[in-house]
Amino acid sequence: MFQPPWNSPFWIAQQQRPPGAPIRRDDDDDDDGGDDRDVEPNIQQQGGPLSPTGWSNWRPVPGGGQTLSSPAPARYQNDLHLFVRGTDDRLYWNRLSRRTGWGQWREVPGGGRTPSSPSAVTFRGALHLFVRGTDNRIYQNSLTGNNWSGWREVPGGGLTTSGPGAAVHQGVLYLFVRGTDNNIYVQRYDGQWRGWQQIAGGQTNACPSAVSHQGRLLVFVKGLDNGIYVNSLVGPNRWSSWTQVPGGGRTPSSPGVTSYRGNLYLVVRGTDDRIYLNVQGPRGQWTVWREMPGQGRTTSGPEPISFANRLYVFVRGTDNGIYVTTRTRR
Repeated sequence: MFQPPWNSPFWIAQQQRPPGAPIRRDDDDDDDGGDDRDVEPNIQQQGGPLSPTGWSNWRPVPGGGQTLSSPAPARYQNDLHLFVRGTDDRLYWNRLSRRTGWGQWREVPGGGRTPSSPSAVTFRGALHLFVRGTDNRIYQNSLTGNNWSGWREVPGGGLTTSGPGAAVHQGVLYLFVRGTDNNIYVQRYDGQWRGWQQIAGGQTNACPSAVSHQGRLLVFVKGLDNGIYVNSLVGPNRWSSWTQVPGGGRTPSSPGVTSYRGNLYLVVRGTDDRIYLNVQGPRGQWTVWREMPGQGRTTSGPEPISFANRLYVFVRGTDNGIYVTTRTRR
């Protein structure tokens, strides 16, 4: 029923080292990508998101880290924080400072373990890290300043067989999970947790991804048919309906999504392990699916984020290294 978009021609890629090559060495609550007035209206232009000249080379994140799942970026206290599941299932953390660059990988305090990708989001002055535990329960650790709270279970008794996804929308934190029945559940936190609720009509066998964009809370999932689907919050505990993202794209992993300069960036791992991009403009129109420049490969879902007037996309390489490409504001 759904045709993959991976057969369309694309730009001649620059000479860039893809993920999998040997390694050599704003603090916003909403992931809004910065000033709402800073909108890029013509996304098809040269140097835009669909042009190879708009992106940097793929390069490894410094420190030699490795992961078995998707990386999890988050902005906090004017730095970009990056979390990964290590090859030993421990949680590791690196930080990009605007002044000093990347630091060194270190373990997140508390001895947590996860068999899936983590998720991180800033909310009410703290950085919240969510994981699936080795018992399939959902756990949280929070960084306030330089102090971690320690791991604790998210109330409500929820269980998941994939990593969680989190987003902040209109002053409320929303946490999304795939249930053990493959249904999609959400719980909101506004000072206290409000209980798990099912988002009816959709199923997934991967981690949901969510974003607050142009006043809407959107959640994206990989369907059981590997199609890519979206739903939006339309009122208190009320959702619209699941619709397929235009273009017929397919993915074997979780989609990644962020807002940048007024546009919505949806990034996925293709069925050929290449990395593909679809962009929704300010008027709601989607571009076609295009392969991202650089000939990158990944075996997990990519994760994009806006930080310091740049758009970053992080991936797990085919060698389990952690790689990044950036798009600079033009």
